[in-house]
Amino acid sequence: MDKLSIIGRWLAREGRLASGNLSLLQGFCEQVAALTPLERCWLHLRALHPQYAGVSRIWTKEGGGKETFLNHGFELTKTYLRSPVRFAVEGRQTGRWRLTGAGALPYLTLDDLRTEGYTDYTIAPLTYSDGTPNAISWATRNPDGFSDEDLQLFHDLLPAYAAIAEIKSLRRFVVNVLNTYEGREPGELILKGQVQRGDVRTITAALMLVDLRDFTIMSDTMEPTAVITALNRYFDCVIPPVTKRNGDVMEIMGDGVLAIFNESMVGGASEACRLAFEAAQEGIMAIEESNRSLANGAPRLSAGFALHYGTVAYGNIGSADRLDFTVIGRDVNMTSRIERLCRELGRPLIMSSDFVSRLKQPMFEIGHFALRGFAQMQLLFGRPVD
Repeated sequence: MDKLSIIGRWLAREGRLASGNLSLLQGFCEQVAALTPLERCWLHLRALHPQYAGVSRIWTKEGGGKETFLNHGFELTKTYLRSPVRFAVEGRQTGRWRLTGAGALPYLTLDDLRTEGYTDYTIAPLTYSDGTPNAISWATRNPDGFSDEDLQLFHDLLPAYAAIAEIKSLRRFVVNVLNTYEGREPGELILKGQVQRGDVRTITAALMLVDLRDFTIMSDTMEPTAVITALNRYFDCVIPPVTKRNGDVMEIMGDGVLAIFNESMVGGASEACRLAFEAAQEGIMAIEESNRSLANGAPRLSAGFALHYGTVAYGNIGSADRLDFTVIGRDVNMTSRIERLCRELGRPLIMSSDFVSRLKQPMFEIGHFALRGFAQMQLLFGRPVD
């Protein structure tokens, strides 16, 4: 069996089952290195993600595989503009440079590789089925460099490798999009097949609702771009404390944020309420810190936090071809009514008795209140420090 068939068979049988593009690259390079003098491979892939625009993965014979995420706008950096990656991606060309001798090389990357003892380098575009250009490079320290047979093998392997790499990228893209727009747990459930309208289940959870104060005034008196900047500053204060504690942001409703801490996912009711309380505390402190470091002319932020514990319907609602994965129910409404009291009572955080009884921490009893839509008076609590 020739080399192309050996590696192609590995790609079809084992490579396609790799957990992601990093493990695919590592296994692929090990296969190639067993048949050629390959000692270094670098893979540049574009990505659709709100936090990064691409992924750089490198494999070396001595160090295995590593990956680095590329910031948005990396195409404008000197590192990219003066690299062979731009040559391959934008020019869609294959390049090869022998690194032996003391002659001038066109890219700083090649000088660095020569210093590290590499003798031969080649780079080629790795094109996805929709035309998206990526790049892959190969390097060796072999005194004779790559043979013509090696270079032909690299060229012939690219279509099969690109096809599997694209599938891995698309899978990661789908996961990223669902996690970004729906939340971690809803994204996982959707990928597992919970996609039909009316496909809901009942869960118990700690609920947190946050609402930004004076948003209407801000919208009326500020330029739209300034309003968006202020909103993003606010979201940066209140959302990360939720996600880092395994909570899920279910809705961003203008300036409102609805989050849940599913007790079955975090270790019980008491733990769900503890995590929700800590997230609210951190959110309040983050807003205060943001206000202390305000730029000139930036609006001060103020928000109300409501915490409640209860049962919700969790799943898909909407029309036949436009669904939302969310939570609904009496206890969601209760949380909303509690939050509306934050301004009236001058408190940044108000909690229900159902929440505090499970939180098991001493809190200040504010009193009993009538909430619109609920027949019984509700006992509410605040932090002792407020």
